[in-house]
Amino acid sequence: MLFSACQSAPKLQEGRWTGVLTPMNHPDMQNPVGYDVSYKSDNLLINLIGPNNTSTATQNPCLERDTLFFAFNEPEKQVLLNCVLASNSNQGFAGRCTDPSGKWAHFTMRPPR
Repeated sequence: MLFSACQSAPKLQEGRWTGVLTPMNHPDMQNPVGYDVSYKSDNLLINLIGPNNTSTATQNPCLERDTLFFAFNEPEKQVLLNCVLASNSNQGFAGRCTDPSGKWAHFTMRPPR
């Protein structure tokens, strides 16, 4: 398992985070995305909310130091995407979600207001 050694010591703020995803081959496109962040028995849970309000559960979400790791099945093609988002200067996260063939999309994540 890719993230089995990950420790979720710091906690993300619960609630609806917002951001955008930008596909690698469409750098001018920004699709809105949401992240419903919660905890169950101290375990981090993140559901991605797509542009059409579809909810997709992430797999193995965890925050280690300043990096957020999770994976999810892309809803249309059911391809597993592995995501690594680093904290940025506006108290959010940004990084790539990559499929097994190396294709990626850039994701941003801003905390609830």
